[in-house]
Amino acid sequence: MAYQLQLLRTLIERHPQRAGNLELHVRALEQSIEQLPNTCLASVRTIFEAAQASIGLSLNIEFGRGGLPDRMTKVIEAFDFTMADHPDGDKIHEELTALIKGIEETTTALARLSNIPNMRHGGALDWAVLQRQHAYMLGGLCDALVSFLLDVAWSRPSEVIETASGPSYDLEGAFNDNLDSEYELVEIAGSIFEPSRILFTLDATQYEAALTEWRLTSRADGEQEVAA
Repeated sequence: MAYQLQLLRTLIERHPQRAGNLELHVRALEQSIEQLPNTCLASVRTIFEAAQASIGLSLNIEFGRGGLPDRMTKVIEAFDFTMADHPDGDKIHEELTALIKGIEETTTALARLSNIPNMRHGGALDWAVLQRQHAYMLGGLCDALVSFLLDVAWSRPSEVIETASGPSYDLEGAFNDNLDSEYELVEIAGSIFEPSRILFTLDATQYEAALTEWRLTSRADGEQEVAA
């Protein structure tokens, strides 16, 4: 039986309108675990980064230039576990927040492991690489933690979601310019429309997914330039 990230797949079924291209990332990780376990760490980190970016857009989190652990800290700080219908609602939020603080340590270890040569990139041909048991562990970790983080963000009450409804078109000038450079202007009845504004207006979910991918790619290119 092929390996499956069951929690993430269940999450996609529950929130199809929010999942974007998450299924593509899930399939890539499942395939790497089964066929190329030495590449699974890169897929796991990509899913963590994509989840952080998606949650950041949903909850209007300003990440700045921090790395994977710093972004996770801000994600956790943005969550509100308070239960209004419980007399100790604030205390519940405090203790649940403390309980998931371990996710910060996990992402710190994940980031450090990713930077060791031959774990994700670099290294020599005769150096050891991650094996199947490592891939299963990393896959299970990703499945449990990322599905939890996304579920918390995507299950917020509708009135809260409306106040943090995703990216603002006017604040994403660089991404809009990138889209408009790839696609031609659209002319309808003598009026000219920008591709980026059409996508934002008619399919906000796909706009957000494309924005997330563009940010991750831009960040990766910047890291490569610094490393070079």
